[in-house]
Amino acid sequence: MADLDTLLATAPAGSKDASQKQTHADQVFAALDKIADSKIDVTIDAMTPDHGDVLLKYVYKGLETPSDRTAKLFMWQAKLAEKFGVGSIVRVLSDRKTV
Repeated sequence: MADLDTLLATAPAGSKDASQKQTHADQVFAALDKIADSKIDVTIDAMTPDHGDVLLKYVYKGLETPSDRTAKLFMWQAKLAEKFGVGSIVRVLSDRKTV
């Protein structure tokens, strides 16, 4: 969880450097892959709303291209929406600062 918290706190949302953003996204996805499905709720419960919004941005970024982690990303999306509500989804989709 500490790795994920650090990655979410240092997300390059305002950056225009695509390679930096992709490298950071790959690190976030690697951190998510390390978290067991049974620990998703515990991980999300420990998050602040701001970190939840940033993670949701990464989830949507990961869903842009189908992969073997798509099902797990949908699980994360559902749990984030359950905890932070529709407002989080609206904030993420309307925010111009992408990750």
